[in-house]
Amino acid sequence: MKVLVTGGAGFIGSHIVKTLLNANHEVRVLHLPNEKLDNLKGLDVELLAGDITDAAKMDEAVKGCDWVFHTAAIYALWLPKPELMRKVNIEGTRTVLNAAKKAGVKRVVYTSTGACFAGQPKGIQGTENSPFALGVTGDAYVLTKFEAHQVALQFAAGGLDVVIVCPTGPVGPCDIAPTPTGKLILTVAAMPALAVPAAINNMVDVRDVAQGHLLAAEKGRSGETYILGNRDLSGIEMAKMVHRLLGIWRPVMPIPSLIEGVSSQMAGHLALWVTEHITHKAPLVTPSAAKIGQLGTSFNCSKAISELGLPQTPIEIAIRDSLQWFAQNGYIHNQSLIRKIENISI
Repeated sequence: MKVLVTGGAGFIGSHIVKTLLNANHEVRVLHLPNEKLDNLKGLDVELLAGDITDAAKMDEAVKGCDWVFHTAAIYALWLPKPELMRKVNIEGTRTVLNAAKKAGVKRVVYTSTGACFAGQPKGIQGTENSPFALGVTGDAYVLTKFEAHQVALQFAAGGLDVVIVCPTGPVGPCDIAPTPTGKLILTVAAMPALAVPAAINNMVDVRDVAQGHLLAAEKGRSGETYILGNRDLSGIEMAKMVHRLLGIWRPVMPIPSLIEGVSSQMAGHLALWVTEHITHKAPLVTPSAAKIGQLGTSFNCSKAISELGLPQTPIEIAIRDSLQWFAQNGYIHNQSLIRKIENISI
């Protein structure tokens, strides 16, 4: 198959590219003109610089392709021009799907987000049938990705063969940004003591997410949505898992939910004020991000497991490989910690 991957230089996208190459598909990657391509070094792919909001470029990108994997999106806590997130995440998705429909692409796999089904009441896991619950946070990424999800459903209803996948919290090598989950793992590994949120979040090996995309193309039902995740972990459980892998003991304390909610909201408002009035750079936290963290992202991923055969690699392996990649690529400078990471045994 000739396959297009938008956002193929990113964390999830680059793993999709590798999975497709391993399955002997011919891959074209659409990337931004000035984007870092470190995750694609040495791979036999066709590179095409362009923007998903450019209709002419998208017509060029999908030409001759049998499948399209649309992973490109803006994920950011804050942007100086917030309308850009709406333009890329929603209108860009519409442009990609319209180009695919015009070109007669056989199947599109659209990468949505588990956030569309997250934040359910305590003790209830999100599923593909759960109501949208994170709208109350006002988070721009969540809101635009939810609306883009609806755009994908509309195209599916209109005759385009679209399968939607919703990754939870991916973990693993090549986390070049790094992602918020990757930053948390680095913090847990390095800090002598830690206070972590009590909220539960679902984590999954990024390579399983990539395999899930290919399985969605091969086995997914058109118009259906599949949550690509694995294991729910509280902040305490995740921190203790990292410490066990490293063979160390460090105090880890839960932040009570009430204190967490108040303090994180205050921190979010303060960080946002500093960003908007002083630094004009993305903050570490925003009020909406703090609210999402408080609500948590717990999921039941049985639909993707039973229908697609989604792999369930142990999270310990994903965290080990994440730490080793960070250590090998200059994200960790403490030599003692690097040696501990190199000696992880599972």
